[in-house]
Amino acid sequence: MRIGKILIHFIMVFIIAFTVTAAVTALYGRILHGACGLDLEKAIVFGSVFGVMFTWAEARRIERTEDEDDNPYD
Repeated sequence: MRIGKILIHFIMVFIIAFTVTAAVTALYGRILHGACGLDLEKAIVFGSVFGVMFTWAEARRIERTEDEDDNPYD
């Protein structure tokens, strides 16, 4: 898998995880405490962890399918 595709996949997963985590913490604070507060530290950590984890899994899946396409007699 090329570095460009890996980087784009990581950025997309990071943005989605960051946005969802920030929205959940903001809504949690608004609903339960009456004040909207973002926990950006938690959002960055979750975005990074999910970005690395899902990008690694996707890269392994693509490598496995490329290996199966190369040698159909295995």
